[in-house]
Amino acid sequence: MSKNSDYLIRVNKIIKEIDFEKLDESCNGSEKSYAKEILRKLHDELVTVYGTDYLDWRSGDFVDIPAVIKGRNSGHVSLGLVTVDLESSGEHYGTYIFSRKGVIDHGDDAITEAAQNFLNTLYIPYDYWYTPYIEHDHHVDYENIPDDVREIMSDYIENLRQINDETATAVETQADEQGVKQ
Repeated sequence: MSKNSDYLIRVNKIIKEIDFEKLDESCNGSEKSYAKEILRKLHDELVTVYGTDYLDWRSGDFVDIPAVIKGRNSGHVSLGLVTVDLESSGEHYGTYIFSRKGVIDHGDDAITEAAQNFLNTLYIPYDYWYTPYIEHDHHVDYENIPDDVREIMSDYIENLRQINDETATAVETQADEQGVKQ
């Protein structure tokens, strides 16, 4: 069994316990504790499976990772899973949105018209910020996180910044050692 399959089995156990109405209220209200609790469970299971929250090409091809999702037009916030390709620069391949109506697979070809209209109203288009560090990713802007998302992600932002700084320093050191000018 792949690590991603193992992770999804664990995520499905978490999903069975989620009160989706409460999660939606927590993501979009002033009290973010329930959203942070669910995000922590999703992140902790990822670390249990992968042994780290620093993922690179050695972690697999495609991985599903916990994220906070925000509709650009509506400002509506949700948790979810984002599928990314680790063999590229973290290319985005799909999203499972944990909406107040339950989990909706944004990439599902068999999505109902009602579900698609619901997604279009609240989420499409959207931005996302995930909790693990993805090596070579350039798609997620952690420098300009909206305040409501930042509050939910507060447990992860400093870790992501620290890993990014350490990675940049290591690359600069390696370039200096090899005599490469940047």
